[in-house]
Amino acid sequence: MDRVKKICANHLIKHLSVENCVEIRSFPGISKNKDFVQQIDSFIEKNFKDISKSTTLLSLYCARIEVLNQSREEMSFVNQNSLCRLVLDWIKRQITEDSLNKDSLSEKTFMLYLAIDNSLQDCSSLPSGDISDTEMVQDYKKMSLKNVTTSTKMKKKALSQPSKPRVLIYNREIGDEFEGELEPDWNLIASESVGEHSFLALVTLAGKLATLSIQLRLNVPQTPSPTQTPNTSRPASEEKPDLYCALANMSSQRCAHGCGNYMNTVLVCGGYDRVECLRSVEQYIPETNSWKNLPSMRESRGRFKIAVFGDKVYAIGGSNGTTELDSVEMLDMSVAKWIKMPAMPVARSNMGVCELNGLIYCVGGWNGQVGLKQCDTFGPVTQRWTTIASLNTGRYQAGVAAYKNLIYAIGGCDAWNCLSSVEIYDSEEDSWKVARPIVTARRGCGVAVFNNRLYVVGGSDGTHSLSSTEYFDDETKTWSVGPSMTTPRANVEVTVVGDRLYAVGGFSGKNFLNTIEYLDAKTNEWTTFIPKGTCEAIARRKPRSRRNSRRSISEDKKTNIPSPTAADGPENPVIMESS
Repeated sequence: MDRVKKICANHLIKHLSVENCVEIRSFPGISKNKDFVQQIDSFIEKNFKDISKSTTLLSLYCARIEVLNQSREEMSFVNQNSLCRLVLDWIKRQITEDSLNKDSLSEKTFMLYLAIDNSLQDCSSLPSGDISDTEMVQDYKKMSLKNVTTSTKMKKKALSQPSKPRVLIYNREIGDEFEGELEPDWNLIASESVGEHSFLALVTLAGKLATLSIQLRLNVPQTPSPTQTPNTSRPASEEKPDLYCALANMSSQRCAHGCGNYMNTVLVCGGYDRVECLRSVEQYIPETNSWKNLPSMRESRGRFKIAVFGDKVYAIGGSNGTTELDSVEMLDMSVAKWIKMPAMPVARSNMGVCELNGLIYCVGGWNGQVGLKQCDTFGPVTQRWTTIASLNTGRYQAGVAAYKNLIYAIGGCDAWNCLSSVEIYDSEEDSWKVARPIVTARRGCGVAVFNNRLYVVGGSDGTHSLSSTEYFDDETKTWSVGPSMTTPRANVEVTVVGDRLYAVGGFSGKNFLNTIEYLDAKTNEWTTFIPKGTCEAIARRKPRSRRNSRRSISEDKKTNIPSPTAADGPENPVIMESS
């Protein structure tokens, strides 16, 4: 039937019109034909101004949303696509977290505000007495209380408004053609301004075609009475809005990849996407908030690590999807290629790697059968591998980093159990000693030194991907809970560039991730947004076409799907898809 299906699709595409495109886009099961959907969505996007004026959208489900703004200047800066995507993200959170069902969205108009974590929140969660808790908001709260069940659930997360108005501008809409990077079931197809501060969008909600009707409303904070203590002392509409844009995404979803600081940029190598090991390498440049491709590795690698030594990058071990690797290769940018290096003493994946005092340490790992105690060092100058003292506990998927002239091996897995134990290696004594355990047992976490503390980021507890972090303070010799990431990330990699601790890729528990976020040293918050100046740098770049921005699987050398091993566990979606 493939030929028949293709002919029918071509016929429909040839006869697309403003009158019938929405009806065709609503066909059941249409999402299975991605190329067909992409062509229809492209037509709708180009002609949405005319479509929005027709009656074709009236038959669709409509969610009505009002978004509060703190000043008219802030309202004038709002980017319609950014706004629509934030609203779409809010709806997705409500439905997936069971706060609302899709049908109840049409029962009323929801009033939202921009919270301190750059997400939209329902105004029913604004605390009483807040400077933004105006009469308009109070009336909305009273209306929301009529539905006790809904209002109770909506108050699970109460975040105050920012001390200054913040306008979010996604970099994808600045100079670049818009690309549908959300999940197909939760996607913004097109949007249009239909009035002063009014917008209409065509979206998919849980896979169903729907519309969003969004209205910006001015919410001038009321002057507090002498008995009130406002949460912020900002006079109404006196400060200018801060402008933000979103961090650019990687070109590929990556899990169990290599990552490090290379010349004050974030270098990302290999890993798994949805179905295969990768050879590709890309580099994130913070100054321009952009990614660029670097020479691909000689071998496809997942469950491996990289080590940056001066201007050289070493990719060590891992898995090619079939077997564990003992091979090592080095990126030499002076010749723009990866060079084969001496192999490790033993083939392994999911080991920990770090650099200390001119040596690259390779700690533990998985040999295809058991977790290893074996540890080795590689001398970039001598080009030799040397075996050192073994771990007390064989472990793989452990977080490994050098801190205060010692090597820390944190958590990981011994068989099927996540570990909270920590071991410390002293190179002068050539011995591993058991240290204070971490707060939460985890494997596949990222570990890095940031702000003179040793941070442990994300991972999996064996059942769920984690967004939690913790850090070790050498002065107090204790582990403390740190700020949580915006997204759970197992098999995540982290690196420090400038005053930011980046978390790159990983697995959310449902999806491989192509996103990054960072811990801001000033605010001590994880965020996916950067200040306006970087956005302006992006705007000066030439737009890239949608066709060229997509990676074709046929262009890459394919590798086998990784075989199920104890090293993956339930958080590895490759295994879940193949089972």
